[in-house]
Amino acid sequence: MGSDSSTAQGQVQLSKLIFTHNWEDPAIDEKALNFKKGNVVFAITSGGCNTLGFLRFDPSKIYCLDINAAQNHLMELKKAAFKELDYSTMAGFFGLKKIANRHSIFMSLKNNLSADALNFWNSNNRIIERGVIMNGRYEKFIKVAGAFIRMLQGRKKVNDLFKLQSVEEQVKFFNEKWDNKRWRWIFNIAFNKKRLAKKGLVSNYFHFDDGSSSFSESFYKRASHMMKDIPLKSNYFTALYYLGHYLDDQAIPEYLKPENFELIKKNIEKVTPVTADCKYWLEQQPDNTFDAFALSNICELMDENDTYKLFDEVLRTGKPGAKIIFRNLMIPREVPEILRAKIVKSEELSIELQKSDRSFVYGKVAAYSICK
Repeated sequence: MGSDSSTAQGQVQLSKLIFTHNWEDPAIDEKALNFKKGNVVFAITSGGCNTLGFLRFDPSKIYCLDINAAQNHLMELKKAAFKELDYSTMAGFFGLKKIANRHSIFMSLKNNLSADALNFWNSNNRIIERGVIMNGRYEKFIKVAGAFIRMLQGRKKVNDLFKLQSVEEQVKFFNEKWDNKRWRWIFNIAFNKKRLAKKGLVSNYFHFDDGSSSFSESFYKRASHMMKDIPLKSNYFTALYYLGHYLDDQAIPEYLKPENFELIKKNIEKVTPVTADCKYWLEQQPDNTFDAFALSNICELMDENDTYKLFDEVLRTGKPGAKIIFRNLMIPREVPEILRAKIVKSEELSIELQKSDRSFVYGKVAAYSICK
């Protein structure tokens, strides 16, 4: 999820750390973007996980943008950890395992941080002490929500869920044990019309690609698909949502796996964090610059004019054949019709990506190519 936010005059500057983890499935990004060695990549920073994972494909440059400076301060910290630490120390510092000296590790990294990033982390040392991976605002909400689910469904039932060995077992478990009134009640409470109206969202005006008539029905379908159709053993998103932590040291993002550490470390300086409104930053870049765009769900936080501006700049700055992936969380957005002859949706691939997306929250995951 991107922390991009906009008004008609441009995007609002944010200062709180919203995400310390990416909630876009990196495997989906990588399949859609089809990276090649030497690619120049544009990505939304968010938690930084996916961008760091992209380094496995040996790009020449990744520009990661976020309107929220705090997200780029996080990226600076993660870059510094890869640059200066060995794998075991980094894993402990990030929060993959218990470690007693996170503050002293941070002090060893501070010379790699900009003045703004250093000031930010000096003011947010509790996040450092707890390990950064699951301690943004959204992650704290996820942990509370997970505790609520464990209370409603029972801790034993949640633990039994992660013992299932096959998709067939998952379907049977979901239908016979999980899909009860309490489970459905969660969606009715969290996504009812009155609650959403307070956030300025009126579901009656929205079209849902899955045939739903409401947000509660749509999110229920998304969660059901995740639990029944996608193998739980390899889906760290499910563990994070229900347990608040990774299930084990195998089901983790690619950028955190020990076998990828040295390659990411080698390429770490290829990542350049930029704090800016992405559509105006792209306006300053040369034609035919980028091979790939990972846009998260930022389009739904833009009006129609801003959405057109963004994709017009993506078209101009993208190379012929450049790949694009973007998502919708709650508000439907699409490439403006006037640009669709040149920003072409890969229909079959988009359907495949949507079905295999391990992060259930997105209502649309779509892949595109630039045709010039």
